[in-house]
Amino acid sequence: MVNLKKSMMSSLMKKFVMAVTGFVLASFMLVHMLGNLQTLEGGPHAINAYANFLQTLPWEFLWGFRICLGACLVLHLLTAFLLEVENGKSRPINYAAKKNIASTVAARTMIFSGALIALFAVLHLLHYTVLNLDPSFKLLEWRADSGMYEGKVIHDVYAMLILGFSNTWVSIAYIAAMILIGCHLSHGVSSMFQSIGFRNEVWRYRLNAIAVAYCFVIAAGFSLNPLAVLVSKYTDCQILPVKQVLKQYDAQKDAKGKIFIDYAFLEECAPCGKACADK
Repeated sequence: MVNLKKSMMSSLMKKFVMAVTGFVLASFMLVHMLGNLQTLEGGPHAINAYANFLQTLPWEFLWGFRICLGACLVLHLLTAFLLEVENGKSRPINYAAKKNIASTVAARTMIFSGALIALFAVLHLLHYTVLNLDPSFKLLEWRADSGMYEGKVIHDVYAMLILGFSNTWVSIAYIAAMILIGCHLSHGVSSMFQSIGFRNEVWRYRLNAIAVAYCFVIAAGFSLNPLAVLVSKYTDCQILPVKQVLKQYDAQKDAKGKIFIDYAFLEECAPCGKACADK
């Protein structure tokens, strides 16, 4: 009886850790998505200023945040694995078979989708933060012509995102990852409320609806940038100046030194149209 009680408490504690770390990670996704959407504000100013602000935060705060976020990710994965092992040992085969009929695909594949999301997170950091997958991204610089950074040279995150997503396969893989994250969140956010005792029979369907809406917002929001790049690359509608950025980048990438994209054309071009695309 004592061992059973200890086991139950241990499982409850793991679920609580899963809920808290999941809340931190899900909240970060929303903030990160809103930051990324500044790419669509009509030029490099907003996203570049935002990225530079984050990169120039006091190192104690910046690395403290990164370490906390990384710790949440590790704890989330570890407790998920331990709970999966516990459930596998304690759950009879017949009961498992019956439960699978009622559960959703997202619920049954949480451990696998979580592992894939962790792999994607590592690749995403190498691509857009560490800049190891395409070292030429480190050479992209932007000379601010207005705002608080006027006259200063900072990293051109705007061009980096456009160039990264101009690789069609990268965009497709990124969108697929966002769909996977959305499916993971659709069950995870709902389970989070149950783990911390906020979900009952009255609120079950309401909270499930909130979870589905949240996962849709996250998946759709993160997918907007790669979709905008693909539309701009393959059509005359330049939601983002993909063709102009690629043209200037290709002309400078073989030369040794920093790469500066001249965005003067943005003042002359309409969002859609062949004339804008050809400039």
